[in-house]
Amino acid sequence: MPRINYPHLSAGLALCLCLSAAAPVQSVELEQLWLPKSYLRHLPRLYDAARLVEESPGCEELLEGTSHLGRSTLEHPVFTLKCRNPSGQTFSLMVDGPSLMKVDDTRPGGLVSFEQLREEYELAQQRERERQEKARELAALEAQKQQTEQERQQWLQWWEDEFARRETFWKECVAALEQRVGGMQALEWLTTERPEPELGQEPNLESHPPLTYVIDFNAESYYGEALFYRASCRQDDQRELELDIKARRD
Repeated sequence: MPRINYPHLSAGLALCLCLSAAAPVQSVELEQLWLPKSYLRHLPRLYDAARLVEESPGCEELLEGTSHLGRSTLEHPVFTLKCRNPSGQTFSLMVDGPSLMKVDDTRPGGLVSFEQLREEYELAQQRERERQEKARELAALEAQKQQTEQERQQWLQWWEDEFARRETFWKECVAALEQRVGGMQALEWLTTERPEPELGQEPNLESHPPLTYVIDFNAESYYGEALFYRASCRQDDQRELELDIKARRD
């Protein structure tokens, strides 16, 4: 297929091409368009087809345009145009010369307008944006779910450690208190089960707060007088045990 020597186009053909082109300047160059000599009269139509293709979605750059000899006749030309998409890949499509519609054998009638293609492209883009937004929302929900589950597992472990710590410290308090007051007369323990401890601060995952157990007990003096006591068994910031016993007023 010989390449057209466009600078030597006839004045009539050049005038036809100028009339076919709209006022806005397009980037389609004549050097990109190839036609056999017998199809030269269809050059303005090829030029219009090239402009439509170049402006169509997905065509970043028009590379070339020519006639599709397998489907063209002198009375009914069909053009093949090659484009490069934004990803740098090349693709070709066919355009029906008389109607300037894209040839698509999967469509009713085998043709589809570029306007419809643009509408379909914009609709597909909108759906893709919605899909991506939905995917982002689902990913954010999944990340939040994973974070919530991770925090739940951390709290479960924290409370497991905390219950063990409270039980251990309670036993230490009872042992220390029994050692301190074991010689008292008529000793009566009013607090017989481990009570809920007083916390030195709000629980958090970073640390375990200091504990204080309050233990009430009674005794008698050497002369048989009733004595009422309250012991405070505290775990300080260094996890050391502090035991304080005071008289209790009921």
